[in-house]
Amino acid sequence: MLYLDSSALIKHYIKERGTDAIESKFREEEKYQRTAFTSVIAYAEVQAAFARRRRDRLLSFAETSRVQDEFVSDWAVTLNQVELGAGVLLFIRGLVEEFPLRGFDAIHLASALWLRDALRIGRNLAQASNTLEFVSSDRQLNKAASQLGMEIFDPEKES
Repeated sequence: MLYLDSSALIKHYIKERGTDAIESKFREEEKYQRTAFTSVIAYAEVQAAFARRRRDRLLSFAETSRVQDEFVSDWAVTLNQVELGAGVLLFIRGLVEEFPLRGFDAIHLASALWLRDALRIGRNLAQASNTLEFVSSDRQLNKAASQLGMEIFDPEKES
């Protein structure tokens, strides 16, 4: 299973360094009918990235509209969201005290840790071989996740 932060998720919609690696990961997950997760905050972050690229004229109006529609469709059908609940928030204080993370990065990492723990608790025999991969292109965030024992996939290093 994959947990994608916004830096990784955006690569699924906009061609940039790491896009091919993300597409390969998505195909692999689909092949094995595994699930991709992200935090609910990714919705705002990804939409803001689309708008920023439009304002900077890196995307046309038509391209922006297309990627926004594709993202909203995936959000409703394909992507599973980790809610920003008490279980996730309980990780935040420790994460920001131990690692130099920005607020939304701490939320992404906390969401992935919560999901990892929830999967361990609820794991059944069919899922026993599934591991959670933390997917991000943020070096500091990946370093923190790695130090916490998470399996990391950086699409920019795979390109």
